[in-house]
Amino acid sequence: MTHQRIRIVVVGGGFGGVYAAAYLARSELAERASVTLVDRKNYFTFTPLLPEVAAGILGREHVTYPYRALAHKYGIAFVQDAATAVDLGAKVLITETTRLPYDYLILCVGAEPKYFGNDGLARWSVPLTSVPEALTIRDRVVHMLEQASVAPNAAERERLTTVVVAGAGPAGVEIASEIQHLANDVLRPFYQFAPRARVIIMDPSERILNGFDAGLAADGLQRLRERGVEVRLGTRIEEATATAVTSRRNGVVDRVPAGLFVWTAGTGPPAWVGSLGMPVERGALVVSPTLQVNGHEHVFAVGDVSTLIDARTGSPYPRVAPIAISQGTRAAANIENHILGRPLEAYVAHHAGKIVSLGDGVALVDLLGVRLTGRIAWWIYRATYLLKLVGLRSKAHVLTSLALQGIFGQDISGERPASHSASHTASHTASSTTSHTAGRTAGPADGGVATI
Repeated sequence: MTHQRIRIVVVGGGFGGVYAAAYLARSELAERASVTLVDRKNYFTFTPLLPEVAAGILGREHVTYPYRALAHKYGIAFVQDAATAVDLGAKVLITETTRLPYDYLILCVGAEPKYFGNDGLARWSVPLTSVPEALTIRDRVVHMLEQASVAPNAAERERLTTVVVAGAGPAGVEIASEIQHLANDVLRPFYQFAPRARVIIMDPSERILNGFDAGLAADGLQRLRERGVEVRLGTRIEEATATAVTSRRNGVVDRVPAGLFVWTAGTGPPAWVGSLGMPVERGALVVSPTLQVNGHEHVFAVGDVSTLIDARTGSPYPRVAPIAISQGTRAAANIENHILGRPLEAYVAHHAGKIVSLGDGVALVDLLGVRLTGRIAWWIYRATYLLKLVGLRSKAHVLTSLALQGIFGQDISGERPASHSASHTASHTASSTTSHTAGRTAGPADGGVATI
């Protein structure tokens, strides 16, 4: 008599999905269950390092890892497709091209940029949630200086070299820092007539890095301003066009001519998640402490797509990569417990601290209550992410590339975008059809791997 293997489908190949699939492949279920990982991309993206891709410090090959290699390593199946719905009654995941039956489902589909219904913000900004978007930002910065070097007047040169970043969370702070360093320290010496680039962070909050220690965040703000990054707090962006960003602060409207507008100010789960008929809160699935979607014991949700209150703080767990990783592992372990008849365990987060790079060898670190800034903090930042990279090859590749850059400098080449709207459309097409899990697309105003 042949017994059918238990079918476990993991949707979304970000941090939560990869760690869930890896756990299941090595669990006591290895001989009894089939594990299928589903993602539109065929590669994992280490999203915490996307700002360095945008700065030209790292390339696509440094922050990606093929799912096929992971599938081969762990003995799981991989399907490259995009989830669009779930038939809860029939226990079937519906994708763009097929239907995948399951006995247990783990939803790790992450988040995507949200623009609060403002078409102008969506059309004219470039988000930072994928490798194509990071490369688009890099190319746009290089091309801005190329255009500025031959612009007909000072006003146009100033516009072309002005960058507005929406959001003062970790992703906004990091990308603003990296763009400032790339444009002014790396590129500008090669452009005789290009002015110094102006980088502006705008955020409606009254501080940067919400969730960080207030003193550490204040130190970060001071360092940003000392390096020439303008930080406009209490400022809400209201509109964007191809050539300007309009904001409001204390009732005063300001229009800033800009050559690049980067969006890190809002993310949320994909729209189809809210149409599943499962309980949602602010677009995210409400889960029990065991990470099961309320009312559906065979469906688990982790990372950005879920919401769970941390009993210690009374607030939802932050949408950052370490939380997604530990939730993915706990959800997988609870599926193992459920199948083997063991009690399920409640999820409790344990993380060592928070970290954010300010670029050019400077970082902020809050590690086990020890708060550091500057070069030592940056070495901790670098070592932390090197250790967390997926695959020995990626680690070796990053170390080699960084060493060569220390000798020969950064690459200053860049592609010429067809047009502002065309490059934006291509970038958004790449990101909107991708399942994201935690990492950079985390938190209500941006997130990033702000936790260690």
